[in-house]
Amino acid sequence: MMGFYAHTGNIPNMNRNIPNIFNDAEVGWRCSARQTCFLWLVPLMMGMARRLLKNVLMKNLCSIKLFSAATLMYYCLILLSTQAVAIEVQKSERAGAKLQVGFLYMLANFSGPIPSQWARIDYDQQNNEIITLNPRSNEVQIFNREGMELYAFGDNGEIVRLRDIAAGDGGTIYGLSMNFRDNGIQVFNYRGEPEPSVFLKEFPAEWANFYADRMEYQDDKFYLLDSKAMLFAVVSTDGTFMQMHDVGKRLWAVVEEKDPEKKKITEIDISGFNIDNQGNLYFTSPLISSAFRLSLDGTLIPFGRSGSGPGKFGVVSGIAVDERGNIYVADRLRSVVMIFDPDFIFQGEFGYRGGREEDMLVPDDLVVDQQGDRIFVSQAANKGVGAYRVILTTR
Repeated sequence: MMGFYAHTGNIPNMNRNIPNIFNDAEVGWRCSARQTCFLWLVPLMMGMARRLLKNVLMKNLCSIKLFSAATLMYYCLILLSTQAVAIEVQKSERAGAKLQVGFLYMLANFSGPIPSQWARIDYDQQNNEIITLNPRSNEVQIFNREGMELYAFGDNGEIVRLRDIAAGDGGTIYGLSMNFRDNGIQVFNYRGEPEPSVFLKEFPAEWANFYADRMEYQDDKFYLLDSKAMLFAVVSTDGTFMQMHDVGKRLWAVVEEKDPEKKKITEIDISGFNIDNQGNLYFTSPLISSAFRLSLDGTLIPFGRSGSGPGKFGVVSGIAVDERGNIYVADRLRSVVMIFDPDFIFQGEFGYRGGREEDMLVPDDLVVDQQGDRIFVSQAANKGVGAYRVILTTR
């Protein structure tokens, strides 16, 4: 996606602040005086690189050496600007587990952190890029691994309204249309240019009214959720029906166990939704204070208990799974992210409702960088998307 600049000349404004970036130093250190100077000097130097790149692109100069030098200067300066270390985050852990958590940065451009309210987020594991959808502006934004915006599209009305996004292969971005029945799944190439949409086909008649409002993509398959009907559909990249999971009755069975007289729970819902690298589905249901794993064979396993202490569910929302099978569950009410092992045993949690940059404000969607122990958390109150480094070990 970095090639986007070379094709379009759409180079971001460099006259901006630099976000704090985590390195391998001990969690909790603050910026040194030298690093603080970068916050003033690097943007000025980046402005020079930007102007040079624009001159090369806009005047169609053919000097490969000049263009290469300007490009190298630009990205070297970005690397120089990423030397601030993480800030320690409030956390708790169970006996036998060691949890290290550091706040890295908020997703930003060179004007500073980008505000958004419960943005939908995904991580492109192939290109190490974060993709976000701002529901209010309908803008899709792509960030590098250091949290800096690379480019954006959609805020000027050139695409249909979207509900959700997913990273595809080769830089492709998929957008789940708000009007799903008429517009299906929107497809964009690595430049953000639209390609032919995907529509459902060969669906059994009994599920003809399926209406997706959440989406994940993995291994040439779309995993779609109709949260109102409690249906999960698996379809191919051309929209052909492959499999359906109807979990509604089984969720009501969980309600029967938790509240036999149905005095407290009168309706159910699905909020967070994700899949692991094996194709198992994970989702949360805040009204019944539970999270679930739906295995490939159709086995549904609930976990979690209602409460206000560590490891307990208040109002659960986003859910994600790392490559080791650890499960991350966001809680809007408690403003924390909880971590469970593959056997659903609570290991620890981090977060605190507060006004500091490292604190959380009603976390929602979650996504994990499988290669770098980073987790990205969308938040409320226009705070945006925060990045945290999480290292969990057991003694």
